[in-house]
Amino acid sequence: MTTTPGLHPADAAQSSWDSRTVNELVAGELGRLVGAEEDLMGVACRDALLPPGKLLRPRLCMWSAAAVGGRMEQILSFAAGLECMHVATLMHDDVVDRAPERRGRPSSAEHFGISVALMAGDGLASTAYEAMLASTDAGLPDPRVVRATRTVAAAVKRTVAAIAEETLVREDLSCTLTKVLEIIRGKTGALFGAACQAGAILADAPAAHEDALRIFGEELGMAFQIRDDLLPYIGAAESGGLTDVANRQPTVPVLLARDATSAQDLDRLQELFLDDSDTVTAHRLLAQILTGSGAVDQAAEMARGYAAKAREALAELPPSQARDALEALTVTLVDP
Repeated sequence: MTTTPGLHPADAAQSSWDSRTVNELVAGELGRLVGAEEDLMGVACRDALLPPGKLLRPRLCMWSAAAVGGRMEQILSFAAGLECMHVATLMHDDVVDRAPERRGRPSSAEHFGISVALMAGDGLASTAYEAMLASTDAGLPDPRVVRATRTVAAAVKRTVAAIAEETLVREDLSCTLTKVLEIIRGKTGALFGAACQAGAILADAPAAHEDALRIFGEELGMAFQIRDDLLPYIGAAESGGLTDVANRQPTVPVLLARDATSAQDLDRLQELFLDDSDTVTAHRLLAQILTGSGAVDQAAEMARGYAAKAREALAELPPSQARDALEALTVTLVDP
């Protein structure tokens, strides 16, 4: 990659790697990774992976690398592997949640059946590790690639543990807010943080910058998930965004409403977690209670607070366009 004289290395990389460009490159790499096999597993993996979603984790990885002077073209395979891993966890999560839809289409479990969805998820997880380890083919030293891959593996363990904990609090309105925030940190924050930390590791960043990017990613993941849990109640949920309502999952806005609502609405809320109301009715009643109690505004403010912590972590990094791109996510993901 040629570098413009006087331009910070991260700026040289980022100048031609905006959000759209990164997404297009990652999508192309994902297509290469899953191939064109027409067997059942190949079809199921492609169906879950393509067309891709927001590709947040690949972007976080590549921009984190660029923010500490890394060459993003060397990170592409690793970043695509992160998306494979993320989608694999979604496929398994949809089985656990009995979710009929994902990204506006039938979930893998709904489309292909539970058995195929589980096996295809395992297949994508294997593809993820192959892609990450293949970063050595782009000239990255083996020790860095291995350490970055181990970082992701540790985060996936945290994610799986958090998903398991989430099932234990389902329909439990007595669950503490602290417990749910711990689950979010493991389920979403861990892989966000690992994506950023891995980018720093692959770019051979100083320990202080690596730690700052890990903190940035985890706090951004917290903000993103709290905002995502709000979507069913603010009219911005994608199709399939009512799974938590259907499962009576005690999300952050629900627990904030529990602690702030009137005695009458608290009784209604408790009834919703005990009866068999259909999802549409439950959603309508929950939206009324959450809005009336101020929980929607309170949860939105909580998300902004975590986003602010993420921005604070970035102050450790030198100024660059890549750092600016990361900082912009703390706004667009929380107040789109």
